[in-house]
Amino acid sequence: MRGGLEGSGPVFEVTDTDLAGRIGRLRIGQRMVETPDLMPVVNPNSISRGEGIPPSELYDTFRFRMLITNSYIIKRNPAIMEEALKVGLHRLLSFDGAIMTDSGTFQSYVYGGGVDKEVDVDPIEIVELQSRLGSDVGTILDIFTPPGVDRVRAGSALELTMERAKASMDRAKDMVLAVPIQGGEHLDLRERSGRQVLELGSGYAPIGGVVPIMESYDYPLLVDVIASSKKGLGPSVPTHLFGAGHPMVLPLASALGCDLFDSASYAKYAKDGRYLTPYRTLQLSEMTSLPCSCRECSGRSPEDLRAMDRPMVEGVLSRHNLWVIRQVLDEVRASIREGTLWEMVERFALSNPMMYSGVKRLFEHRGFLEENAPRSLKRFMCCTSLSLCRPEFSRTEAALATYPRERYPDRVLALTDWTASRNRPVEELMGRSFPQDIWPAVISPLGTLPYDVLSMYPMTQALFPPPGFLDEGLGSLAERAAAHLGGPHVEVVPWSGKGNIGLRSMSRDTDEMDSLSVSSMLRLQFGGHDGRYADELMFGPYTTAQALKARLSFVRSRTNNRVRNVLLAGSGEGPTHVLSIRAEDGLVNLKISGARKLLEGSSPPRWRVVVDSETGAYNAQGRNVFNRFVKDADPAIRPGDEVMVVDSSDKLLAVGKANAQYRMMMDSLSGIAVKVREGVDSGKGGDVT
Repeated sequence: MRGGLEGSGPVFEVTDTDLAGRIGRLRIGQRMVETPDLMPVVNPNSISRGEGIPPSELYDTFRFRMLITNSYIIKRNPAIMEEALKVGLHRLLSFDGAIMTDSGTFQSYVYGGGVDKEVDVDPIEIVELQSRLGSDVGTILDIFTPPGVDRVRAGSALELTMERAKASMDRAKDMVLAVPIQGGEHLDLRERSGRQVLELGSGYAPIGGVVPIMESYDYPLLVDVIASSKKGLGPSVPTHLFGAGHPMVLPLASALGCDLFDSASYAKYAKDGRYLTPYRTLQLSEMTSLPCSCRECSGRSPEDLRAMDRPMVEGVLSRHNLWVIRQVLDEVRASIREGTLWEMVERFALSNPMMYSGVKRLFEHRGFLEENAPRSLKRFMCCTSLSLCRPEFSRTEAALATYPRERYPDRVLALTDWTASRNRPVEELMGRSFPQDIWPAVISPLGTLPYDVLSMYPMTQALFPPPGFLDEGLGSLAERAAAHLGGPHVEVVPWSGKGNIGLRSMSRDTDEMDSLSVSSMLRLQFGGHDGRYADELMFGPYTTAQALKARLSFVRSRTNNRVRNVLLAGSGEGPTHVLSIRAEDGLVNLKISGARKLLEGSSPPRWRVVVDSETGAYNAQGRNVFNRFVKDADPAIRPGDEVMVVDSSDKLLAVGKANAQYRMMMDSLSGIAVKVREGVDSGKGGDVT
């Protein structure tokens, strides 16, 4: 189901991903918001009285491109209502960015008595009012369902919410209509709600009913609710976490796929004399220094602030609090672009025991993170056992299960100090000849890593503390080696990386060793299909290293002699360039000739992205594939995967790198699905001259 309605609704294009987090460009009409970002809550009553931070300052100074206000509050104030209908919300608030309006749902919860009682608002009338006010994004009057509501009542409230959503869709006119995901603490209802919002065609999905969860610091439940909602909704619809404004929550929520947040905390905290930091909240009355260099704090002391009159100090604190939120959101974006979002989440987890427990709950949602996380990053660091739920761990374990153990000896030279994984004596040995009696490997938190595939992400790119710091749940060295390299018959020869190795070697040359290594790398990256591994499909069956070497030749790097291009001998023709190995992460890039080998030996949709013939002609010329034109795809595709682009008759059109995971390709109407590297008609041939 494509997220958003054809020809209407917002346009949401994801440009960068890390974990389930992403940087997106959300276009609503002529206005664009880069996510993740915050929508400051603006009270129209306060603005009319000249109180608070002017919306124009939120736009010009703090760079917030979207805010949220409340149509229910406007409705209850006749003077503001009349002016808003006359000039529109943007002129009323003097704000050039996008404006979202809430419907009164939260007020129903706070003032109306909860899930069973509501304030006096008609669900259809309030949607029509938001449209008449000129709101860019309006919200249906859903049923706020906090934790503690039993499953029957939560289910009934969800049904009523969806009935209102369906009845409201055609009343929104040109306004984007937000349909909140509800379900209380019942995770199956949350997932169902997310799926129903997607099927309804809503282009904007807030996660509602979570303010009481955050107020009680129940971050494990918050993780469950967000992850369950996103599992149903998928990645194609921009996701808004209602009421989330404390900076401590933002990295974790972003990592789970939340794109937008809203909060009045910056002003509420200021009224109470509270001073935000990225990790905690301080009381101005107890502070002896200002741990911040924003423009509000520079050159001032707590005594200076305490000497101000109340309106002035509230203004200073409100602006400082917004700068802290702005700083954290900017760091979240930078971390997503750098591929270091997990490190940021882990840092914030160590600031609060409940946040730590929330991040630890991610262990139960590792599959969800794996489905969304990119295939490789520049590098990643693990500092605590929390890191063990990163997608790289489960992916590496699954890849190692395909490792061709039968080709290698039954003894493992186990480097037990992974900080010395790139060990010069072993590298020299591997570069000269192939060990006869033993196969070197590195026992690390990722598993027992064979030396011939160590250059592949994430094996060399991972930075761990020394042995002993991440041993929780990892088991003994022998257990780890046996589990990953062949079972109980494997003899582990521990070695710290220092001293004489004392190995015999046989007369296998570098090309022979690299032939086996390339074959293993291809298998680990692509796995197999219908009982045959990718290396067998690409190079054909073989029983000896010498036979494989006879089929392959290499183009090597001039600087380090490592394999860069792999050529396969053909019948009666010169060698054909079938794949390349990327220097940055050791993963394989397919060439057209290599893709044809995989295509011939597999059936759809394995390793494929399917497009129709009309748009496929452009892809064959080397142009990118867009999500809206994808007809089918391999469900195992993750961002960064190497894929083949084919038409509906399974004719090869192009090869390239997936820019989105499977559900994004299938559900989204915007954004790039595959960054094509080479099309069959692009003039970039598969032969190396």
